[in-house]
Amino acid sequence: MKIIHLSDIHIHSSSILGHNPIERFSLALDHIKNNHLDSDMLIITGDITHQGDLASYKKFDEIFTKANLPDHLNPKLLIGNHDDRKIFKNYFTKIPNDKNGFVQYDIEIDDMRFLFLDTIQENSHAGHYCEKRLLWLKNKLDESLKKNQNVFMFMHHNPFPLVKLKSDLIGLVDRDQFKSIIDNYKIVIKHIFFGHQHITVSGTFLGIPFSSPRSISHPLVPNFSNEYRLGYANTDPSYNIVLLNNDSVIIHSEDFLKTDISWFETTEPGSL
Repeated sequence: MKIIHLSDIHIHSSSILGHNPIERFSLALDHIKNNHLDSDMLIITGDITHQGDLASYKKFDEIFTKANLPDHLNPKLLIGNHDDRKIFKNYFTKIPNDKNGFVQYDIEIDDMRFLFLDTIQENSHAGHYCEKRLLWLKNKLDESLKKNQNVFMFMHHNPFPLVKLKSDLIGLVDRDQFKSIIDNYKIVIKHIFFGHQHITVSGTFLGIPFSSPRSISHPLVPNFSNEYRLGYANTDPSYNIVLLNNDSVIIHSEDFLKTDISWFETTEPGSL
């Protein structure tokens, strides 16, 4: 199975840190159309807009429609801290919600379950995952455990500090409660995908592999100090290609602005 993972598009009528988010999203979709139409799923892990306004959601829809991707690549959407849950739900009426009104849902394909989590709270850039959402997650993981499914989890916020706690003030606040749930089901959870920090990062959490692509709009610079800070540079945006095999999960980073590629003519092994 092949999955396209985008995050942090930040559709906005003005430039952000000197970059045009509308243009960059359009270029990303063009790159997907030219290279990855064989994908099975396209997932966007939040911050679809920069200000959570209706005009930006309509603009997102307009850009996506214009790209004319095949129906099976209609995106699975999550919301991030720059989105507005109420406006999002009123506009994207086909995106499922749980019984408590959170934008979280699941998809079962063969022996796999894909979980899409809602980690936002109004007026907070940090992630939040309350008891109602934790119960929903636990119930879904219980079902997967009974069915012996492989679970792939998608969320906006990073569920643990990416360096140290004091240098990561916008990650998931309810990290301890989330961790206690995840720790009990790590036998079925095969990968955690997130966005939010606008950086390329990967590793393991409780023995569970995780990955995150850069922002489609404006990548940021990783912070490896104890002090909380945010920075940006002239870093290219990217999205990830996820290849799910019976015995592996492989993540490739696509620098979609790099379209002028010189392919080697030779096919002989060991010629590089």
